[in-house]
Amino acid sequence: MKICMVPVCYNAHSDAMRFLASVERAFSHAADLSLEVILADNSNIPAPTKLMDLVFSFSYSYVNNQNIGYFPAFNQALRTLVEGVEDYDYIIVCNVDLVVADDFFVTLVRKGFNDQVGVIAPGIFSDKDGRDLNPKMMRRPTYIKINFMRLVCSHVFLFRYYHKLVRLREHLRSRLQHKRQDSTRSHCAGRMYGAHGSFMIFTRRYFAEGAHVDYPRFLFGEEGFVAEQLRMHDLEIEHVPDLRIFDKEHASTSQVRLDFICAEHKKSYDYFYDNFLKNRH
Repeated sequence: MKICMVPVCYNAHSDAMRFLASVERAFSHAADLSLEVILADNSNIPAPTKLMDLVFSFSYSYVNNQNIGYFPAFNQALRTLVEGVEDYDYIIVCNVDLVVADDFFVTLVRKGFNDQVGVIAPGIFSDKDGRDLNPKMMRRPTYIKINFMRLVCSHVFLFRYYHKLVRLREHLRSRLQHKRQDSTRSHCAGRMYGAHGSFMIFTRRYFAEGAHVDYPRFLFGEEGFVAEQLRMHDLEIEHVPDLRIFDKEHASTSQVRLDFICAEHKKSYDYFYDNFLKNRH
C-alpha cells in the first residue's frame, strides 16, 4: 500500500514535531506500507533547522511556503510528487495539532472500502471533551443557511456571538455522544455530507473519478468544497472511528485575530454560494 500524507503547519513547529513523532510510531507498527510525508510549512516565523533535516523510517520532505493557506499549501506539496496522485492508494491532508494513534496505519491497511468511497473520515477525538469531530456536516447547506452565514460573517460582532453559540452546541453534542453507547454513527457511507477538514483521507477512487482538491480559498470551507466534489462525481464518505486521531483543537488558528478569522469565513461562504448555490436554488 502506498500513502502520501501532507501535514500543513502554521506557526506550530512544536506541534509538527509531536505529530511527526506519532506518525513514526504508527508507521513502525505497519508492514508492507510505503509512506511519503511532505510537511507544508506556512509559518511566518523561522522553522527550527532540525525540522527541515529530520530523518524518519518513511520518506520525509519539508516545503516552505509564504503562508499561502491550507489547501493551497496542500496542492503545492502535491505538485512536488514525482508520481501523480493517482499512483497512491490514499492521499491525506491534515493539521499538525494532532496525534495519530499507534495503530492508525495498521487499521487503514486492513480496512476494505467499496468503490464508491472517495473520502474516509477518521475518528478525530477532541482532547477537550473526548467527542469525535466527525461527522462534520450531515446535510448539504441550504441557500438560506449559506446566506445567513454570509451575513453573520459580515460583522465581527455578530460572528463573535455566533461563535459562542456554536461552542455551546458543540458542548451539547459532546454530552450526547458520551450518552450514546451504541455504534450507530460508526459507519455512515452515503449519509454524511462533509468530513472534518482537520484530517481528510482521499482514496485513489476520488482522483480516478475526476474529483480534485484545488480549493483556492486561504482557509475554511474545505469540507463543503470536498463534499461538492464527491456529490458531483457520485462518491461517498465513510466514517471510520477505529482510525483514531487525537485533536488539540485549533492550536494555531486560535492565536489568529478574530477579525481575520471572520473575514476568511466570509470568503469561504461567498465561494460556496458563487460556485455551488448561485442560480441553482
